[in-house]
Parts: sequence; structure tokens; C-alpha cells
Amino acid sequence: MNRWFFLLIFLFVIPISGEMVKIPAGTWRPFLKETDSKLGGTLKIKSFYLDQYPVTKKEYFEFIEANPEWKKGKVSPLFADGGYLGDWKFKTPESNQVHSPVTYVSWFSANAYCQWKGKRLPKESEWEYVANIPPTGKNKKEVETVILTWYGEQKPEFLPSVGRYKNGLGVYDQHGMIWEWVFDFNNTSVTGDSRQDTDLESSLFCGGGSLKANDFSNYASYMRYGYRAGLKGWYTAKYLGFRCASDIKIKDNPL
Repeated sequence: MNRWFFLLIFLFVIPISGEMVKIPAGTWRPFLKETDSKLGGTLKIKSFYLDQYPVTKKEYFEFIEANPEWKKGKVSPLFADGGYLGDWKFKTPESNQVHSPVTYVSWFSANAYCQWKGKRLPKESEWEYVANIPPTGKNKKEVETVILTWYGEQKPEFLPSVGRYKNGLGVYDQHGMIWEWVFDFNNTSVTGDSRQDTDLESSLFCGGGSLKANDFSNYASYMRYGYRAGLKGWYTAKYLGFRCASDIKIKDNPL
């Protein structure tokens, strides 16, 4: 496809807002015991900003156009495995998928994108804190139902556009579409298959046994922790994407 024709298509597709949502401070009860918390205890989460949507293929294309060292075929194997941007033909996303979440990206490339935007990857505690907030008028059981339904259904060959699942803060698609990188993805201690499984895609559905779990009935969190513990920073996968976060500046949060 002609590169300029592809860029022209970008100008006429319906735009997706790249706004960030201000997340209020609160408390979060981690699935696993954290180093600075007691088993069953809660952690304080400071207010921060989180992208409203996962990063899309359109947004990521703009990033690699400005940073050609991250183009498909140019990235060192130290920073991304051979599956990097594996669903991009002609080294660009398909024109009908530009508002789908970008996947097949490594932690290193996701981190570079966020830094390019003047942001950062969210911490695991921040991502989980927001992900635990149900849609308006719903409860946490509804959230778990969405997650478990996604785990059990056949995954689409091509991901839909972002904007399907919305929580009570206005953050979209943390559940029911993709997994997402977090900054400290490998800080979890687990045992079991997840560290030994060499088939990354199959590990999406095989959580390992957890240590010091606060709630063994929370199967959805169990799966996420097991999956993260088996990742390496250069891994890429078909349903693994990301979004960015940002700290609250003093001028944005007056006393």
C-alpha cells in the first residue's frame, strides 16, 4: 500500500480521543501480599492520570514514524522478539484496524512510547486499582463476569476498535479485549507452570500457583499475576498491548 495513501486515510477516519483520566486517590487490596503491606491489608494509591484508552495502532504508527529505530525489522532482539508488530503487513497496520489496540509490542517498546509522550507505564498497583472499579451502576461481580467471559471465549483474529468496556471513572477496555504491560510487571513471586511455559500464548489461560494470596477466589487477578510473572521485557504477544500513565503535578493538585 502506498505510504502517503495510508497517511491520508488517517486524516479521514473517526478520531479516538487520546485524553487521560484523572484517577482519584484511594486504597487497593492487592491480590498478593506486597512487601510493604500485611496479608489482607490495603495499599494507599496516590492520585494519577491514566490513558482513557489502550494505545491504538494509529498512535503507535505515529510513534514509529517519529522514532524509526522502533519500526518493524529495525528493533534489536534485546528489546523485542521476532513477533514484534507481527500483524502489520508492509510494516504498517491495516487501514481498517487503526483504532484497534496495538499489540505484539514489548515492554521496552511500550516504555519508549510512553516516554516519547512525556508519560510512563502505569505501576501494577495503579493498573489493578483502576481495573477493580466497576462500570457505573454495576458491582465487582460484574467485572469478574466480563473477565471470565473473555477468558473462555474464542479470541477474534482481528481486534475491534477501542471503546467497548467502560468503568465508572471513564477508563475504557481494561477488561475484555487485551492484556496490558505495566511498569513493574515482573515483581510477582509465583510457582507453577507460568514461569516454565515456553508457549506465551497458551500461558494466557494457565495461571500458576500463587504465594501469599489475599483472595484465592479472585480467579481473574490470579490469572493476570500468573501471566505477568512469566513475561520477559522483550516478549510480544497477539493480545498484549499497553496504555500510559502520568503523575499528578503540584500545579494540577493544589493543597
